[in-house]
Amino acid sequence: MRPFTVKLLLGALVLISTHANAQKVLLDAHWKVVKDEKQAQYYLKQSTEVIDGHYKAEVYYKNKDMLFCASALADNNIGKKLTSEQFRGAYQCYFEDGKPYEQGFRNEQGQLHGLLKKYIATGQLYVESHYENGVKQGLETGYWNGGNIRYKTTFKDGQEVGISEHFGPEGEVTAKICNDPTCVSQYFNLGKLNREEHRVDGLLQGTETTWGLNGQVISTQEYVKDKRHGDYFEYFDNGNVKRHYQYQADYKVGEQLTYYENGQIQLKELTNDKGDALQAIEYDEQGQIKKTTDSKYQGNRWVYRKQQRFSKGQLIESTENDLLKNWSLSEDYEQGELVNRREELDKKLTGLYVESVKSRSGTDVITREHFNAGKREGPYEMVKFDHETGKRWVAEQGQYTNDKPSGKWKKQQEDASLTFSYDDNGELHGEFRNETSSGQLLELINFNHGNPDGLVQRYANNGQLYEKGVYRNGQQDGDWIFTDGEYGFRPIPNPERRYWYGRFDQGKQVGHWELRSSEDYVLQIANYDDQGRLDGKQYEFEEHGWIEVINRYNHGQFLNQETPPPVVTPDPVFSTF
Repeated sequence: MRPFTVKLLLGALVLISTHANAQKVLLDAHWKVVKDEKQAQYYLKQSTEVIDGHYKAEVYYKNKDMLFCASALADNNIGKKLTSEQFRGAYQCYFEDGKPYEQGFRNEQGQLHGLLKKYIATGQLYVESHYENGVKQGLETGYWNGGNIRYKTTFKDGQEVGISEHFGPEGEVTAKICNDPTCVSQYFNLGKLNREEHRVDGLLQGTETTWGLNGQVISTQEYVKDKRHGDYFEYFDNGNVKRHYQYQADYKVGEQLTYYENGQIQLKELTNDKGDALQAIEYDEQGQIKKTTDSKYQGNRWVYRKQQRFSKGQLIESTENDLLKNWSLSEDYEQGELVNRREELDKKLTGLYVESVKSRSGTDVITREHFNAGKREGPYEMVKFDHETGKRWVAEQGQYTNDKPSGKWKKQQEDASLTFSYDDNGELHGEFRNETSSGQLLELINFNHGNPDGLVQRYANNGQLYEKGVYRNGQQDGDWIFTDGEYGFRPIPNPERRYWYGRFDQGKQVGHWELRSSEDYVLQIANYDDQGRLDGKQYEFEEHGWIEVINRYNHGQFLNQETPPPVVTPDPVFSTF
């Protein structure tokens, strides 16, 4: 039994010695050597075992202890990072589930040499390439997931040469691509020729043609030395031209045309030598102009542009912008009439300004005025248009000076016209007259630089008095008659209208005042002191003339109120009538 025991011990020593010679080196995701277990995603199992003069080496997925790559190393001293260029001889790599990832061979210099195979995660072969001392040489074949060939191409000294063939998943040809300096490339759709291009000295040259599935030509483009140069044609299915462009050195230059299917021009452009559109005209299918654009360029941007839009042959909108002058203009038209206009210079209104406002009542308002550096300057006009009657009239007319109304003005209301004037400061000055179309005076007021001055008269449109009195130095003065309880002048006849009769002194009501009905019955009596304060007895009368209430004041302070018995009693107030 002793010799058998000795043999077992010797075998164990050999096994222990072999494992002791295998070293485990931790690697991160990029195969950099690390010491921290948490950073490591792989590890290299080094060995002293020599195969064909190289040290056996295996790289494992750390978390699963699954083999990632197996090969050999020229030297076990890998340095700070392991690279695939350190492999020698045949190598094989695997996905985490054990399916093949890559198979190849590296020569004594660590260069790829011979057949290289790469796989996708399903284990399907993805590409086969051939190398000679690190350089691609010969046939390379790519595969679809189902195993059909995806492409075939030939390399010479690392460069593709000849014709590369490309295929769809079902094996149909999709492209034959030229890799030589002078040859033809073809592209296919569902097995039918779709596009063909020519190269001379490696540059696109001649006619590039595209076809539809029915064999109909879709487009043609001329090339000179890899740049679009000459005519480009695109076609509808019926064979009519869809687009005709002209190129020079890869830029659209000259007249560029786009067509409707019926042959009518849709868009006509004129471009400069940089392809910028200097002029563009859009048409509808009947040949009428829809839109025009005119542009000027400086460098690579436009600095001036004018656009106009049309409807049924009539201009409806126009815009202009000049960036160098900081100027812009926009205009809107309706049936040939200018209804909106806005012009700006340095972001301030200038020139004619027109604004149109649509009204739900059926009457449109168009305002026309002039500006200079953002201020109103020159004629002003407001025009109204009644859609129901078709009537158009000037509702207001005048002028502005330095952003203030000036000179003579006129307003036309529904059944009245007003004339008035302004001084140089924009204040009413001179006669203000308001009268009906039949000549009935409604208002007559004189102004002195913004203040009423002299006789003031206001009447209803039937001649009924509304207000009458005198202004002196901008204040009511002397005898006055004005309506009671009405705010704002309304020239509408009112048989129930009541009037106050009395006197003002420099804007203050003074002395004896009476409120009378339109039939001249006294309804109230008020008495004021010379400071315009209620003073003494104030009377209110019933309809039959009896005194209803007597209020007593002393220079504006209320004292008491009396309610006389319903009989006629003498009172000294009536001695004033």
